[in-house]
Amino acid sequence: MKILLTGSTGMVGRNIVDNSNSSNYELLCPTSTELNLLDNKAVYNYISCYSPDLIIHAAGLVGGIQANIKHPVDFLVSNLMMGINIVNEAKNCGVKHFINLGSSCMYPKDIETAISEDALLTGKLEDTNEGYAIAKITVAK
Repeated sequence: MKILLTGSTGMVGRNIVDNSNSSNYELLCPTSTELNLLDNKAVYNYISCYSPDLIIHAAGLVGGIQANIKHPVDFLVSNLMMGINIVNEAKNCGVKHFINLGSSCMYPKDIETAISEDALLTGKLEDTNEGYAIAKITVAK
């Protein structure tokens, strides 16, 4: 099985690549310079060229608390566009299997129970991650 993994150099992506079972698959792990997820044509061209059986979307623009507070709209728009582009172009290229990885920041900041998908959109998000969180929620939904 051929798997396109976005965000393969990030925290979650690196763990997927380093997993002992990953050698059982053909992993496509482009860097952000090799595949600009903000460019829908580049995404389409990459997917149509390599024809992955599965896409795991783990990429995201993250920047830490200060950057998130200073540029929330940038994090919102960039993460939305990356998600929209990879989902749309996967569909346009006929990819049948897609995994979109979420984040704990998608859930209310004051949640007192175990996190479950039912908790999405039930409370206030963490202010320092709001742009990123809204983008992740939107792509997940």
